[in-house]
Amino acid sequence: MSETVTVKIEINGVVYPVSCMVGEENRLIDSSKEVNKVIASLSNVSETISETRLLAMTSLILADKLMVQENTSYNNNLDELINWLEKATERMNKVAKLLENK
Repeated sequence: MSETVTVKIEINGVVYPVSCMVGEENRLIDSSKEVNKVIASLSNVSETISETRLLAMTSLILADKLMVQENTSYNNNLDELINWLEKATERMNKVAKLLENK
């Protein structure tokens, strides 16, 4: 059975106990640091923003970053596939020409 641990993370000055799988603690801590970076940058823009709005905007910014990364990864994989197909097509055409000449 998988073990879980509780990690205390701080988001916007509030400490939250969060459960995660053993070994995922550092990723959770790093994630909370990313959230705090976005919160800090938004707080610099407006000091009067409500906490709810701040957390909503932070969520949107982080979701957008994730979508951009996923699209970039998808496009890179698609480019690799197209390149492979082009090379495979060239090889098949060479084989077809050799067979035609026999």
